[in-house]
Amino acid sequence: MNAELLWATMDMPDGVAIPGPHGVSADSRIRPGTSSGVYLLASGGEALLVDTGRRTAPEYPTGVLDATCEAIDERGVDLQYILQTHFHYDHVGNTRYLRDRYGATVLAHKRDRPVIEDPTLLTRTEYIESMGGDPATIAGELTLRGPSDLTASDTLVREHWNYPVAVDRTVVGGETIELGEPELRVLHTPGHTPGHLSLYNPSSGSLYLGDVMHWPTPLHPHPVGSVAEQLASVEKCLTLDAEYLFPGHGLPRCGADAVKDYLKDLLLRQRQLEDRILLVLNRHGRLTIPDLHAETFVITERYDYASDGWFGNSTNCIHSHLRGLLEAGKVDRVEREDGAIAWEVTGDGRRSEAEVGVSGAYERTKTLSDL
Repeated sequence: MNAELLWATMDMPDGVAIPGPHGVSADSRIRPGTSSGVYLLASGGEALLVDTGRRTAPEYPTGVLDATCEAIDERGVDLQYILQTHFHYDHVGNTRYLRDRYGATVLAHKRDRPVIEDPTLLTRTEYIESMGGDPATIAGELTLRGPSDLTASDTLVREHWNYPVAVDRTVVGGETIELGEPELRVLHTPGHTPGHLSLYNPSSGSLYLGDVMHWPTPLHPHPVGSVAEQLASVEKCLTLDAEYLFPGHGLPRCGADAVKDYLKDLLLRQRQLEDRILLVLNRHGRLTIPDLHAETFVITERYDYASDGWFGNSTNCIHSHLRGLLEAGKVDRVEREDGAIAWEVTGDGRRSEAEVGVSGAYERTKTLSDL
């Protein structure tokens, strides 16, 4: 039985929302296909799209692309801008088609622009190097065979980033975009990717968050993914006191309390992972990233996309956390006798016996959840 894909649209204060699904397994990521949410903001006959979703493979319905075109055409608006929150394929897949069809100006941050325009960068180590990373060092820390294991396969890029597009203009955090009457505020919210952008409309209290909410994040190894930047991005969003939150995937949150609760949950996940990494290192001593992965992430086989037994998203997240802890002086990077790169706590990362012991773990977790 083959059910027809349903792409719902819903009214929002600024226009129309088309929520995007995210597969929870490697197979459902492809069939029927993960797509970002698409948000059509309209005012005074002009419109802006936050992301464009993913145009699925030819054998599957175009889904969100059709729904997006229908929303634009039915309202008779002039699509002025397409704001790309970041370079991931499920957010940029329809951009070239929509840019060509409506003559819109494509906006992105300069740190993500290179991959949006040339996704084959992901098959090489150049992008990591451009962000200040040393591929050989990072590969060693992840216990990979070499720098080439950090790159995406040619097949993956051809299948998923099959519609690259030129960026017409780069934007920065703090910049405003005029759309009819309201002035939309651009937020630079890195962490998920270096050039990740969000958008805020103060007049309606609507925050378009992109994948700041994605878990695990960062899903690229440091320095492409940065825990410090991710935490700062969430904190920045919390200062807005937004009334509506529209995420890169899933349904919106409505009401200041619900928005704040959602953002605080994002902070809690990062803090709990950091706490767990330090606790495990205190208990067991020197551990590699795969060792730590086994003790910090659960149900990974379904909720992370394994390739040859390697859970890239969550191991990269751990790597980014460890680099942050290294910079904070709480862990050291050491080479074990077997040549593997491992991590151990320093004096600043040392926990008391009462904290490290199993007894009282429930009380500690409850205290942490109150942060």
